[in-house]
Amino acid sequence: MIRRLWAGTLVALGCALPVGAAAQEAPPVDIGGLLRVGVLTHADSTDGPDGFRLWEARLKVSGKIGIVFDYYFQTRYDPEDDAFEIHDAIATLPLMPELELSLGLLRPLFGFEATQHRAELTFLDRSQASTAIGPGRQVGLQGSGSAFDGRLSYGAGIFNGNGRAVVNDGDDYMFTSRVQFNSIGTISFYDDFVLQAGASLGYSSDTSAPLGRGIVTGDPSNAPRITSDFAGERVFWSADVQATYRGWGLTGEYLRADYELAPGLGEGAADTEAYGGYLELGYRAWGALEGVVRYDAFQPALGADREFMVFGMNVYPGYYAKFGLQYATALGGSPDAATLADGRFSFLAQVAF
Repeated sequence: MIRRLWAGTLVALGCALPVGAAAQEAPPVDIGGLLRVGVLTHADSTDGPDGFRLWEARLKVSGKIGIVFDYYFQTRYDPEDDAFEIHDAIATLPLMPELELSLGLLRPLFGFEATQHRAELTFLDRSQASTAIGPGRQVGLQGSGSAFDGRLSYGAGIFNGNGRAVVNDGDDYMFTSRVQFNSIGTISFYDDFVLQAGASLGYSSDTSAPLGRGIVTGDPSNAPRITSDFAGERVFWSADVQATYRGWGLTGEYLRADYELAPGLGEGAADTEAYGGYLELGYRAWGALEGVVRYDAFQPALGADREFMVFGMNVYPGYYAKFGLQYATALGGSPDAATLADGRFSFLAQVAF
């Protein structure tokens, strides 16, 4: 009976497809992906593991459903778990040019570098502060838009605050917002001097929320209430500025998070904070060869201050490809960080489409 039902359904669909195709064309689908592979090595072979790396592998599908909403779905391969995971799953309702609503698993509007696509990063990873304090992908609702010919962009959202987890922790939520001003707008030319500035603000009340990489360093047992299962309230904010002119670019960003720990969960101080930022100078010649240097500093909630100078060289042989070389050196005897280590070389080959 079940087989006959399936057979009848397939026959009916097969008969209906030509009619439906003639009546209305299927909406276009945009398929893209990101692949980042390379080699990690150290000046001193005893400092850490060397070898080939698969840093990123993504596949995305996006498009429109009539005039109702846009969709964006992206899956990512996680080398650590050797499994695929949903990276983005977003339905967007464009109400007007100045406002659209997005619902699903998405990246909150917080921070400058934290909201950049990984393919557009000048270095292998985001800065320490952006990695640690940026809230990462969340499940929630976000509104965003732009005005004044793209010069002003803005957005705010409400999220579970638990990362990719669909469930919420104790009916507590995360709120984030960002505003950004660009002196030129969405279109700029080589000879234009472009000044951009932005600010972000976030708040979250949590009972068991994951924090970004690098917040806790050293021995986590010394701070049992600020690990990957944070309980308490946190306020986090950032400010950034960028100036570009004729291939030159200067970018600075500062991020800070203040944590009020929930009482009765063990020993330790009731409040703590994490803060840091970066200052980056780069130059791209002929649109194909880029040199960049960055000062990257971060003070975690637990552990010593981590200061690094990071030097990079990027080659763009085509619109979709990138090759990069990066070297990091610690300042003042800083210990290794979550994404940086003293004397570490990184070689990157990237394809994004």
